[in-house]
Amino acid sequence: MRQLFSKLPVLVLAVAVAGCASRIEQQAAQAEAAAAKADEAATRAEESASKALDAANKATEAADRATRAVEDATREINRVADHLEQMQRDREAAIHGRRVSHVTKSERKGAASMSASASPAAAPPARGVAAAGAIVPPPKK
Repeated sequence: MRQLFSKLPVLVLAVAVAGCASRIEQQAAQAEAAAAKADEAATRAEESASKALDAANKATEAADRATRAVEDATREINRVADHLEQMQRDREAAIHGRRVSHVTKSERKGAASMSASASPAAAPPARGVAAAGAIVPPPKK
């Protein structure tokens, strides 16, 4: 028995060491599994980051195209506005030119009629037409 008692602590120690070793192995396996999961997560994160970068580049290109389209539209709007303003100025100049010529024509007509009525050789008014400056009675009923 004595030999058994002397060997018992060694046996208990061996079982304890074996138990610790199995726990350590279990923890090592868990650590390896966690590392594998972390590696997979990192790979997925890298893929997601790459996709996000591609999407950001595409969005930047679309924004650049939209900016160019707005600039083109602004140039076209300004060109049309300038054209409309020029047409308005041309129309006003034409209207003003007609008004001047209209006034000139009426002035010429007025001057001609004045000179005709003021000249001594003017023809007498036609029958039924009152002379310039004459008082005409109202018509009879």
